[in-house]
Amino acid sequence: MIRRVFLCYWIIGLILIPTAISQSFASQMEVFLVPESDQADPVFTSIRFINLGYEPGSELSKILNGTNERLDFTLNSTSQGMDEIQKAINEAFLTEKKSPIQLSDSKLDYAAQIRGFEDRAQISYKIKFAPHMSNFVLPTNDTARAIDLDWRSVVIKDPLTVNVPEYGEFDINFPIGPIQVLFPEAAQKLESVNETRQILNTPLLDFEEIGLPMDRWHFLFDPTGSQASAAGSGYAEEGGSKVVSVFSLGESSFREGTHSAKVGSASANIDGSEVTIGTSNPPPSGQIQIGGFAQVRNINNAEIAIVSPEGPSGTATATGGFPIQVLLILGGMMGAVAVLVLVKARKPS
Repeated sequence: MIRRVFLCYWIIGLILIPTAISQSFASQMEVFLVPESDQADPVFTSIRFINLGYEPGSELSKILNGTNERLDFTLNSTSQGMDEIQKAINEAFLTEKKSPIQLSDSKLDYAAQIRGFEDRAQISYKIKFAPHMSNFVLPTNDTARAIDLDWRSVVIKDPLTVNVPEYGEFDINFPIGPIQVLFPEAAQKLESVNETRQILNTPLLDFEEIGLPMDRWHFLFDPTGSQASAAGSGYAEEGGSKVVSVFSLGESSFREGTHSAKVGSASANIDGSEVTIGTSNPPPSGQIQIGGFAQVRNINNAEIAIVSPEGPSGTATATGGFPIQVLLILGGMMGAVAVLVLVKARKPS
């Protein structure tokens, strides 16, 4: 019975989510890459919803019923623990993605809300991570610029603990974090069984779906730089090419396919009562803007964008339909990536 009731509430919960966190895509990333300066300011956003179902009168019900707690804070480069977070993410880029990029001067906004009822609780999370990024331009043996794209799908697998003045030691990466701070007795019960512990210790900073192959991203070539200007990127002021290549993820189509929410569920017995847990991440969304005309190539299972300052005459402005002269020019540029391949291949695994 509780499973059927929980399923109904879970569906309703996904539709009528807590208003403290607005509806949007999860596993979201957006960035404007300027090859000339090798500098960028990406924004990674993670959103997740967790629904607990429990029996009225159970121990969890006694703890959570009637609660409505919100926890939010902002961390910057001077906050205690941010250096460790930045180092952990840089290490993940290098070891997992074999990417040389470096993050610095990061800012992180964290928000979580827990709403408890007699037979269920709804928990929502939103993390916005905004670092400064460099070293995404790879060395080549030619004037062609090559940009590393593998970093976009990084997953931070370990806890990331910071010191938040109001809450003390706090893990920003696992969903159990705010439960431990606000309702330690409930957290202890939920972590006492493997089924709920596994879901509540699944990383929030998981951008694996942003790593969908670039041929599943929608491509738009902006020959006037109007997209960059509208975005306020300041790219033209930096003296680079005013043309822009735009890759977008999240738009469903016959060519790029469809993108659906990522869900999971489990059930367990805690203190003699049945507990169900469901988790949902909205579909992924991403946008990568690159100054110049960019074409993606897969080299040794690494996705690289080869960038020229100007788009060849007659370039198509949307996915597909590149004229033959464009493909020939890009084919010639590929001869410049011999050193690049060695750089990627020799990175430590």
